[in-house]
Amino acid sequence: MEIFQASMQSWQIFYATVAAASATLTGLLFVSLSLNRERLKGKNAHMVIGMARQTFGDFLYALMISLVFIVPHQIPISLSIALLVLGLSRGIAFFRQAAISLKNKSVSLLILVKEIGLPFTASLGLIVVAIAINFGVTNAIYGLVAVIAALLVTACWNAWLLLIEE
Repeated sequence: MEIFQASMQSWQIFYATVAAASATLTGLLFVSLSLNRERLKGKNAHMVIGMARQTFGDFLYALMISLVFIVPHQIPISLSIALLVLGLSRGIAFFRQAAISLKNKSVSLLILVKEIGLPFTASLGLIVVAIAINFGVTNAIYGLVAVIAALLVTACWNAWLLLIEE
């Protein structure tokens, strides 16, 4: 147990930094949307709102993962349950989104991969890490770096597009 807690403590600075960055970038997303309010009422408003919703969700997801990791005196089962709940809830949301997107025949494969595939893969990665931690494989935490990176890169790219595209 002490080895696990020492390992978790060594990750707290990383996750505190990710939490701060996610919260800051979420604020900048709101600024970006405020600067381009007219796009929220234009002809492609549903696409802009959908991208904004996904971007906000990705930032929030990275923030929630980070907050789970900075809880002091974490034990493996509580961390596993928290990560599993986050992964499953996000995965279920993407299954619903996929069903809606597949009904729309004009959605391209690239859009499906970008909007559903990558975030769903991040959710799946989170579930795998949760299960691995429950079985004592604490090195699985390194896999979450890729999950966090994918979430932040996708969200930052979407936020940038929301700011510059007309």
